[in-house]
Amino acid sequence: MKNLMKQLALTLVLAAMTVTVAQAVAPTGKLVTATIALQGGSDSAAKWSAPFTSTYKVHVLVPKTGTVTSALYRVYPKGKKVGGVDCVNTDAKFPCYEVTVDQTQYQTMWVQLMLNGDAETEWDFVKGKGYVTAVAGNLSATEMLNLSAVASFEDTVRAIGKNYQGGIVFYLDSTGEHGLIAAPADQSIGIQWYNGIDITTGATGTAIGTGLANTDKIIEAQGAGSYAAKLCAELVIGAYSDWYLPSKDELNLMYHNIGQGAAAPLTNVGGFAGAWYWNSSESVANGYSAWTQDFGSGNRSHGAKYFANAVRAVRAF
Repeated sequence: MKNLMKQLALTLVLAAMTVTVAQAVAPTGKLVTATIALQGGSDSAAKWSAPFTSTYKVHVLVPKTGTVTSALYRVYPKGKKVGGVDCVNTDAKFPCYEVTVDQTQYQTMWVQLMLNGDAETEWDFVKGKGYVTAVAGNLSATEMLNLSAVASFEDTVRAIGKNYQGGIVFYLDSTGEHGLIAAPADQSIGIQWYNGIDITTGATGTAIGTGLANTDKIIEAQGAGSYAAKLCAELVIGAYSDWYLPSKDELNLMYHNIGQGAAAPLTNVGGFAGAWYWNSSESVANGYSAWTQDFGSGNRSHGAKYFANAVRAVRAF
């Protein structure tokens, strides 16, 4: 009978975790599926691991069946000490923080895990070690802690418009761990694309991720001198020297994500001039022109390579 009751309790816990996420609008961030583990008796736990090493705001989704007034979450940014039992926030090596949520006040809503009600609470997680867990050990044996199976880790470092690794983030890939950074200021307000000779360079890539190869091809074909691609390739900001002239689509992302085309509050956080900017994509095979974009209007056009246009370098991370 005892085993039957345990199995029934587990079935109820798992059933209670079925929640229609579409009923609530998820905050910005990476959704992580929980791993559910039965700790024995009524002391069940749900665990959400940090996607990768970074600083996050953490949100949890309260299901419509949530009825606990003190749902207990524990945040282990650096993991849990082997053999550790207590949750101690003063442990410098393996700190643990406890946050309670009144589920009755937030059913079918996302709730941020905060310290002392501070909405700016951020947690420095270590990939492969840090995690968030919800436990039922603080409840009586007659109470059931119903939890959603998802949590949101909102990266507050690698985010569009944030300063990171020498510049301003303007693109993130689907993982959120990699993306593109624009230099914090223009490298020139007027420089030519070529080095004085109209030739084809083979720099025809336009997609995201082709700017670096374009830049290498331009420099290989053009050689020494002062021109847009060379200016970017020679840029050094702090420890970062892998800058390049963005491709057509990369430059367009800059305009729409951190330039004049970005929605508030990110409108022109990159500090771009309302001018034409070069990208690294040649526009025609005759070698006379390359693509440019007006950061005042967002328009894109062909420009003769001898034109003096602005330049903003980028790098990948």
